[in-house]
Amino acid sequence: MTRPTTPPPIDPRRHAVFLDFDGTLAPLVDDPDAVALPDGTLEPLMALQEACGGALAIVSGRKISDLDRFLSPMRFAAAGVHGLERRGAPGGTVERLMTADELDPVREGLKPLLDEHPQLGFEDKGLALVLHYRTVPHLEEAAREGMRKAVGDRDDLLVMEGDMIVEIHPAGMDKGRALEAMLGSAPFEGRVPLYAGDDTTDEYALKVVRERGGVAVKVGEKESVAEFRLSDVRAVHDWIAASLESFRSNEDH
Repeated sequence: MTRPTTPPPIDPRRHAVFLDFDGTLAPLVDDPDAVALPDGTLEPLMALQEACGGALAIVSGRKISDLDRFLSPMRFAAAGVHGLERRGAPGGTVERLMTADELDPVREGLKPLLDEHPQLGFEDKGLALVLHYRTVPHLEEAAREGMRKAVGDRDDLLVMEGDMIVEIHPAGMDKGRALEAMLGSAPFEGRVPLYAGDDTTDEYALKVVRERGGVAVKVGEKESVAEFRLSDVRAVHDWIAASLESFRSNEDH
């Protein structure tokens, strides 16, 4: 298989830009609440959004309210909790595709596991539940098995494994479907999709982008359907900065 190459510059005039957050715009950290963008990278991101006419969205497993906090004062379109939360335009209303109480039985089912292994990180996103084992990698199998046991035989829920996490949320939604939905309306409609992401959960979106003839960018070394690759978070921000420089240079000529 041919190794993916460095992606072309982002073209704000024609691309609909979709970016993952953790591991793409911000480095992965042990404490999910301690994440932060590298210094000096928020302003270029906001400039790219402006150049795109607002056709830039953050697509993440996190809640949109968390993304707002980490990216303040930037206002942006977003798909949160793998698309279970959506905001089609900056400052718009967040729409939710389900209610949090549908996961109450799973919350109850996870209590024995968390009592036995309090070192596991537990994150309740309302529409999704996450077990983190980055600081206790030896508990990976316990986290996976505990989540599957808590879910039981419910076929309306999906267990997803990501970077040192195992997550449960309603079936029928993923980042690819969220991206497709956003491409159906302004300001994204009619543009060529571009997506950058690092995790297993980003593969759904990367696949959709490739099928639509867009630019699919994998961040890091994991296997991927993406044809392009960037090495890490710093490379992503260097790519954004270089794309802006190229765009501004072309605008001046």
